[in-house]
Amino acid sequence: RIRPTLRRGFSSSPRPAMRAPRGLPPARRRIAVVVAFATAASSIVWAPRFAVQAPRCAVKPIQRVLVVGGTHGNELTGTWVTRRIQLHPSIAYRPSITELEIEIGNPAAYTERRRFTEADLNRQFREEDLLNPDMGSTYEGRRAKELARRFGYKSDITRDAAPDFIVDLHTTTSAMGISLICERWSPVGVAAAAWCQRHMKSRTLNGELPPVNILYEDNRREDSPFLCSLGRDGLMIEVGPVPQGVLRHAVCRWMEASLSSLMDFVEAYNTGKAFWPQYAEVYIDQCVKVPVPQDVDGHPEAVFHERFQGSDYQPLQKGQPIFVKLDGKVVKYDGSHGDVVYPVFINEGGYYLPESGLGFGISQPVSLDIRSLLEERRALDESRLPHEPVEEQEEEEESFL
Repeated sequence: RIRPTLRRGFSSSPRPAMRAPRGLPPARRRIAVVVAFATAASSIVWAPRFAVQAPRCAVKPIQRVLVVGGTHGNELTGTWVTRRIQLHPSIAYRPSITELEIEIGNPAAYTERRRFTEADLNRQFREEDLLNPDMGSTYEGRRAKELARRFGYKSDITRDAAPDFIVDLHTTTSAMGISLICERWSPVGVAAAAWCQRHMKSRTLNGELPPVNILYEDNRREDSPFLCSLGRDGLMIEVGPVPQGVLRHAVCRWMEASLSSLMDFVEAYNTGKAFWPQYAEVYIDQCVKVPVPQDVDGHPEAVFHERFQGSDYQPLQKGQPIFVKLDGKVVKYDGSHGDVVYPVFINEGGYYLPESGLGFGISQPVSLDIRSLLEERRALDESRLPHEPVEEQEEEEESFL
């Protein structure tokens, strides 16, 4: 709901401001009332209740943006949208962006139309893995190190060359609509997701777009395995359902609309015009998977129950069916992760592979305080700014005393 929010320093009652001075002729009294009313009206800012204006919380604005498609080679929608950007730059380019780059995350897998060739690329970006010389034994390990050298905020050596924002484009076989996946290390990414969710809501209500949800990963930057963690800030856009290796017009349109909305946020953020709710309604990933039953050879022994299929982000209660085994036995949720949970990535095709993590994910809805995350990030950014030598600081303190 949109409500007028009065700036501090102004009375919430307009009556005293609209009262004309006594003793004026009627005509001048009317003019005075009009001027007083205009002055009072100018103090009203139309913004969502409890809205937070984009503060100068970051060390610098978002000027260099990297858009990545094909991190998983059989997810063709992301690469389609990057090709569209080359023909129609207005999809992603905004005036305040000085550099817009496009990258195919996993060229070899994209050429072969496979999720990966040897290892899941979007699991290779933990800091300890990037520093581990043994991680170069696979193509994806070498590719991750190459991307880290070019864009890596995780290294002090390459930090200045890191993009201000990385958006990684993905699709899923699960019925998750539009999911904006952000992480703790990027509060600007969380704010961007909340902003985009609000600005795409009308298009969801009229049926143009599917529901937009925010999936939050409670990862520190150094622990994040995802490609977008190479940027100063970033997030992932995940749309579906769509089969692997297949392009669907509607899903391509959802992806393009999501990316365009994100770039609108960047423009608003850079110009100080971005407002977002102080609290973001997100689904926090519990970092656990409920695996599909398997036989000794690793083949599935069950399928997802038809009542469970397609119920991403919907409450799953203890005792409800989730799988049907080969012998027809129904497997029910045992409540081991809570009596009521909110599943995500139900029947995701990539999660039939152990390299990506088997089964479906578990999440819980929470309200996330964006302001506190931004303040935490601001303190971290300011701690990395160059400081004067300790001796000079002590001399200044002595002179002040």
